Amino acid sequence: MKAYITADFSPEALEKLKILLKDEIVYESWRDTKNLYFNDEDLIKRIKDIGAEIFICEGDNVKKSVIEQVDLKIIGSTRGDPNNIDLETATSKGIPVLFAPNRNTISVAELTVGLILSLARKLHSIERILHSEEAFQVNDFEDYIKYYNQFKGFELSGKTVGIVGLGRIGFNVAKLLLPFGVKFLVFDPYVLPQRLTAIQGNSVDLDTLMSNSDIITLHCPPTDETDDMIGEEQIALIQEHTLFINTARASIVDEDALLDALKEKKIAGAALDVFSIEPIDQDNEFLELDNVIVTPHVGGDTFDTNHRHSMMMVDGIEKILNNQIPENVKNPEVLQGYDPTDVHADKSDEFSDIQPTLQMYSSHITEIIKVCIEMIKKEYIVGTAGNVSVRVKLPNGQDAFLVTPSTVKYEEMGIEDIVLIDEEGETIVGQRNPTSERRVHLAIYKAREDIKAIVHSHAPYSTALSIARMPIGPIVDEVIPFIGGCEVAEFGMAGTDDLANNAVEALGDNLAVFIANHGNVCCGGSLDKAWTVCQQVEMAAKIQYRASLLGTIYALPEEVEEEEKEIFDIMRDLGE
Repeated sequence: MKAYITADFSPEALEKLKILLKDEIVYESWRDTKNLYFNDEDLIKRIKDIGAEIFICEGDNVKKSVIEQVDLKIIGSTRGDPNNIDLETATSKGIPVLFAPNRNTISVAELTVGLILSLARKLHSIERILHSEEAFQVNDFEDYIKYYNQFKGFELSGKTVGIVGLGRIGFNVAKLLLPFGVKFLVFDPYVLPQRLTAIQGNSVDLDTLMSNSDIITLHCPPTDETDDMIGEEQIALIQEHTLFINTARASIVDEDALLDALKEKKIAGAALDVFSIEPIDQDNEFLELDNVIVTPHVGGDTFDTNHRHSMMMVDGIEKILNNQIPENVKNPEVLQGYDPTDVHADKSDEFSDIQPTLQMYSSHITEIIKVCIEMIKKEYIVGTAGNVSVRVKLPNGQDAFLVTPSTVKYEEMGIEDIVLIDEEGETIVGQRNPTSERRVHLAIYKAREDIKAIVHSHAPYSTALSIARMPIGPIVDEVIPFIGGCEVAEFGMAGTDDLANNAVEALGDNLAVFIANHGNVCCGGSLDKAWTVCQQVEMAAKIQYRASLLGTIYALPEEVEEEEKEIFDIMRDLGE
């Protein structure tokens, strides 16, 4: 079977294909010939002259007339989306169409990050001025200071990056930016929740992203839905200091509105790899602006991308010749043995290379520290006599838990002192020892999926009732509707499974429990809610303690108690 290849192939892939097809190959890379076939007749003639049954291309248009007038057995497009091939006609003739999904994901993502860093540190401006003999003149120290001030940039750490489209490329950009300590806003109506969780991103609408991002980067496909999605109104929302990057498609953005905003310095800068008129030439107006980096659609132009798509073609051809079904065939139904119920799962683990850090959970940790400081002020804890935890998701989607340490005074605690532990209590990230009471926290989390945060305090009145083995009775209106009740767990040694199991049993379906001689444990669907429960429990304990000093404590009428239990059930369900 003879192959005609106009796509650019790596030497390794070309050699492998030669062996596979016994040297029956005509290789005319468009990079060498500087020619793309847009004329049907020219392409038809060339394929017939060669007698090719396999045609592999990158930019050539393989239309209906081409497919109908030549005798091809396999067609390949070295693109992520083989829209240059008439798939319908190929399918009707039983011709498999190979393509190259994910071929340039890494290349485009790395270019995007490079452009972001270049804009942030004004490398493009520095390079232009220093290489210009006329513009760059340093004759005294004042000249140097002038340039030094002009070249001042900013760090990425702590900045907000708005990602429009969290597909493969957008997600890889986010993964590359994670070590810089940035925060993410994401606009993507079809976003995979696992990806959003992995980068600790917030899903927002487009206008919110445009108006609240320090850096905006586009990674959505060109569709009717995204055509001119970022128009004049959206561009007007961008902050003056914000950087704008487009390595996706020009059709997503109103180019005229973007050009005007950059000219008027309403946007700090932009990096553009795609344009409405391509190939880019010397008349492109963005080239006239000193706050813009212009690249001529080179996002996927790397040796690695070239080798990757080449090997996808070779491996796909080999499988077809061996009566197997390649994963990168666009119309597998034309191949013998195809089973529509046998869906190929994506074997790539796109989360495995994300290493969790405490910085990823900085917003949760900030809230933990805030609650700890509040407990100190209210004298609910002394030193580390009390602990706080929050349920979070690891990049791979598994549960993990942020807990306070056992050896640091909470008033001195920082982000780096919090510990991230797994479901077995083992440390994932953190330099400190996690709280010795983590077994109680983990046991409750395992028993109750609805609980997302736990506050354990040694508040004085709660501790007094726990010592007296006295649960909070139905005497205060707030207790049952909001907490469900607060029983006393049997005594257990601190840090033991006995203590943890006793706490779970006594907690039941409620949101608070006393631990004998050990204060209270309060839970909630968020840390804010758990902290509110803690304060409500201590208030009720204080009231009950003082009332007991006056004599007999009278409970609420039974019918009221029953009604309030129903209210608690409703509120708990709504909270979930």
